[in-house]
Amino acid sequence: MGAALGLVAAFILAAIFGIGGTPQLLLFGALPALGGAICERTTNRG
Repeated sequence: MGAALGLVAAFILAAIFGIGGTPQLLLFGALPALGGAICERTTNRG
């Protein structure tokens, strides 16, 4: 779930700021990973 939200956020940010090339690849690699980690951490606390 967190990875999907991170991917959606990456699409939105890339579209808004017109990011392309290497920064876009980094954005699409980092945000889903961060979203997944945050989601996993919050679900393991309960």
